[in-house]
Amino acid sequence: MAALPAPAPVPVATPVVRQSEIEYEPEFEDRPVEVTRRRKPRREVGSADELREQLEEARAVIDVRREDERDRREQDVEHRVALARVQERERTEARLRRERDRDAAEDVALAELYRRAKRSGERARIRAEIDGSAEMRALRVAKVRKVALLAGIPVLTAFAAWSTTGVQAGVVRLLNLDVGTASWTAAWAVEPALITIVALIIIGRAVLRASGGNVDWKAGVVEWTALGLSLALNIVGGWHGGWDGLLTALPHSIGPIGCAGTAFLIGLFDGYVTAARPWEGAPRLADLKITPPSAAGSDDLRTAIKRGKHGPAGVESGGLPDDVRTLLADVQTAIEDGVLSADPSGYAIYKHVMGGKGDRARASKTAALVAGWRPGLRAV
Repeated sequence: MAALPAPAPVPVATPVVRQSEIEYEPEFEDRPVEVTRRRKPRREVGSADELREQLEEARAVIDVRREDERDRREQDVEHRVALARVQERERTEARLRRERDRDAAEDVALAELYRRAKRSGERARIRAEIDGSAEMRALRVAKVRKVALLAGIPVLTAFAAWSTTGVQAGVVRLLNLDVGTASWTAAWAVEPALITIVALIIIGRAVLRASGGNVDWKAGVVEWTALGLSLALNIVGGWHGGWDGLLTALPHSIGPIGCAGTAFLIGLFDGYVTAARPWEGAPRLADLKITPPSAAGSDDLRTAIKRGKHGPAGVESGGLPDDVRTLLADVQTAIEDGVLSADPSGYAIYKHVMGGKGDRARASKTAALVAGWRPGLRAV
């Protein structure tokens, strides 16, 4: 079939656009044509809306930036505040820990002080009661006699040494002895013999009085006769005649006078001791009914029982057999009561707590568990 010919295009009427007549203002009539041609054409419709949209977009960008900056600064402030709170909480926790540690240390020190005061006070009370008993009073009275003798006899000997030369000179002058003879040499023994007699009388009288006896007047006569003879011989040995000689005899009399004074003081104190009545008005030890605390640790000897390894300050009783746990509690109670010393050995536990009966290995294990434990301290 043959192709049909294409229809011819219909001519389209082109609209005729009338150019608007350019109206010239009267003031521009005299201007040249070039000036009038330079006038800008009038903006098209819709350009103001576009500008408004652009400005609004620019303002929106600025607002977003400002809001973002504000949010970031706000987050920074919140972050710094949070860090400050964390640091403050850290400081508070550290201060609380220090206060807890200090309180715990003070509690331990106070508990230790209380226990020490309690035990020391009990011992002081027992000591005071014992010191006030008749037995202790008698011991102190007897000590006075002993001290008087121990202090008086050396003093008596010293004065006798000074008096020896005077007595020897007095004997030589009275007997007109020649120097170097046997009698002249034996004259040096006169004063020691006289002072020995005095010392024997003093010591014998003290011993007899301490044993319930006493001496009579005869011993006193012998004592003062010996002292008087010593004084007389010293004066004879040092007196060369006249009042001037008397002045030279006085230094020689220092020895016998000192011996006489010392003997008198010893006898005086010995009489005071004899007259004392320590048993009157004082309770006896049997009447006090005192049960002194045992000397803990006195029998704490190292035996074949070997101590185990030292444990921590606190004692963990969990997982222990019942017999070991019971023994551990008894040992802790014994340490608190002062029956056992701190860190007792297995032998001390075996003897003082177990009564010397039972398994020694259990005592050794308990000693290892309680090592380092103190009353008032617990494991944290």
